[in-house]
Amino acid sequence: MLIGPTPRPRKPMGAYHGEALRWYDHHLKGMDTGVMEGPPIQLWIPGLDTWRGEQEWPLTRTEWREYFLTGLTAAEGLAAEVGTDGQATYTYDPTSMAAYRGEPRLVYRSEPFERETESTGPLALTLWASSTATDTDWFIAVSDEGPSGAVRGLTNGWLRASHRELVPDRSEPWQPFHPHLRADLLTPGEAYEFAIEVWPTSNVFRAGHRLRLEIASCDDQAHLGDCHTACALPAVNTILHGAAHPSRLLVPIIPNGS
Repeated sequence: MLIGPTPRPRKPMGAYHGEALRWYDHHLKGMDTGVMEGPPIQLWIPGLDTWRGEQEWPLTRTEWREYFLTGLTAAEGLAAEVGTDGQATYTYDPTSMAAYRGEPRLVYRSEPFERETESTGPLALTLWASSTATDTDWFIAVSDEGPSGAVRGLTNGWLRASHRELVPDRSEPWQPFHPHLRADLLTPGEAYEFAIEVWPTSNVFRAGHRLRLEIASCDDQAHLGDCHTACALPAVNTILHGAAHPSRLLVPIIPNGS
């Protein structure tokens, strides 16, 4: 398994073609390419900008940390503990220029990290929400936000609300499994729990940096080359948080950054 930086150019011929060729030559032609030597997992660690070998996935030394979504006023937050009950609402108009730019979006930030902190592995968002529409989409972005406000995207997750059905015995806390066999429409105004897979990542947050979570109902078509087709239903979507509706992001923390 190899998780590395986005290849440039972002084309098939740039997507670690050399490693793929070594793998095929070993398994299909019986050639000794050395591809099976060393640790079975190779990870690129952004922030340290180095490769590291690992033996299993997720890493057995992972400390799973929950960040709870908290009140959206002047300071939207990701906190270590559940906050008071509250909500945040945004209006999604699929025909607007704002939607073309991936807006509106809610932004949640953790407190600045006091020391270098590594996050490596899969993530998952448990989202409590309601909508005025019978269906809507959840577009999730996780980023590293520096002290200056500069944002470096790390990973993303997606889920159409009508495909929220979960198969518990095929799911892990960090990887919910949705069968996608049917569309189960929403009752407008009713609160639902959505288990959203967020693709694995690896990053070292420098001291003073924050974990940033963004929630929207569409992709940023103005800036992304590869976009998803969002639900065409206008909606007023409400994110719920607090003890009654504990929306939270599960994050893999690697102790001592090693």
